[in-house]
Amino acid sequence: MDFKIFCEAYAKEINGEYRDYDGSRSIIIVPLKDGRFQTVTGHLKYNSEYEREMVQLKTKVCSISNNIPYQELLTESAEYPYSKFIIEDDFLKVEAVAFLEVTAEQVIKEMFMEIAQHADDWEFRITGKDIH
Repeated sequence: MDFKIFCEAYAKEINGEYRDYDGSRSIIIVPLKDGRFQTVTGHLKYNSEYEREMVQLKTKVCSISNNIPYQELLTESAEYPYSKFIIEDDFLKVEAVAFLEVTAEQVIKEMFMEIAQHADDWEFRITGKDIH
């Protein structure tokens, strides 16, 4: 799979916006309900432990703070099929990762939508705003 071509086509399919971030990462601005958007970064990443290529998708929720209901967030996220919450560079983010060789394009599309929607939902719950 040519991941950049896939991302460009998927952005068009969902009426989103594609941006080539750098040589290895692509960005899709995913349109959501109520005129909201979520920026999702995707790239292929080699996992040396498993010696396999992975697709990794990430999006920001908000800056980390003591106001985040971490227990509630983690409890609810147990029901998410693809995504998990991470803390990276002082931000709460939602991430989805899968081995590329065994993951169908439809599943990657579902991963994009799931992390975009959950990040946006939690961003609004925590901050009351559409930041990312």
